[in-house]
Amino acid sequence: MKYVFGRVCVDAGARRVANRDRIVHLTRKAFDLLLLLLEHRPNAVTKDEIYARLWPDTFVSEASLQTLVHEIRQALDEGDAAPSWIRTVRGIGYSFDGEVLATGDPVAAPGPEPPAAWLVGEAIRVPLRSGENVLGRGVADVIEIDRPAVSRHHARLIVGQIATIEDLGSKNGTWVNNLRVTGPHVLTDRDIVSFGSVRFIFQLARRPMSTESAELPPTK
Repeated sequence: MKYVFGRVCVDAGARRVANRDRIVHLTRKAFDLLLLLLEHRPNAVTKDEIYARLWPDTFVSEASLQTLVHEIRQALDEGDAAPSWIRTVRGIGYSFDGEVLATGDPVAAPGPEPPAAWLVGEAIRVPLRSGENVLGRGVADVIEIDRPAVSRHHARLIVGQIATIEDLGSKNGTWVNNLRVTGPHVLTDRDIVSFGSVRFIFQLARRPMSTESAELPPTK
């Protein structure tokens, strides 16, 4: 499916955006949000619907969504004086505002990728996909852990045949089993991973999690 509006062409299948024949680079989640708004035009999409589509099973702050909207507007809008393609519907969410020519067969939205692993905390559990997961707070295209001890880009966790974690120069450090991570560190199932004072159990998604498996040991 291709969407054409103004001087912009969005190719959903190729995941490509062109503005005035110039390729525009959007982050993965910004592109997903743009497609969601185009698919539901002219109706408004609620914030809860956006969170469910972009961040399933993950709590994120509203600032993460606002950052994505700003990224799309910066890439597509003609300037501060021109109306934005993305309209804020106060108290509800966002909608796509403008005439769109849609061509080609609709592209079915992919279902959420099943998590390859989890970070399980006392009041939050964070799904991790296969491959690279950048953990942080308050910026687009990170897996959000909305806690004050977590830096904007705090750590990188890679889940593959083995799992590794490394700190990204965070202020409060990344720790595995109470040892500070100073380079890429191999994780094993049920290791205790801490981002500053925020503690989790790392758990591979080989089996359904029980309430008992999510219990953290007491802080020493």
